[in-house]
Amino acid sequence: MGWIIRTLFLCFVVGLVLSFLRIDPAAILTNSWQTLQDIATLLIDAGRWALPYILIGAVVVVPLSLIGLVLRWNRSRTPPDRLS
Repeated sequence: MGWIIRTLFLCFVVGLVLSFLRIDPAAILTNSWQTLQDIATLLIDAGRWALPYILIGAVVVVPLSLIGLVLRWNRSRTPPDRLS
């Protein structure tokens, strides 16, 4: 019974996402190539929208990540008994 409910819920969520993306279920079955092109176009548009934000965030995140990596690497090289 739980499997049926999970499957119905998953179908509902996928249906909502497809509806939000304006993908027609009948088009998936009858015109698969056009559907794949539409999905590719959606992904490319999402990438074009997200890329500037990713680059702006990278200006802050990448240097901080590198500093953290160097600090972790340095801590792992320092033997604990050198402190005494």
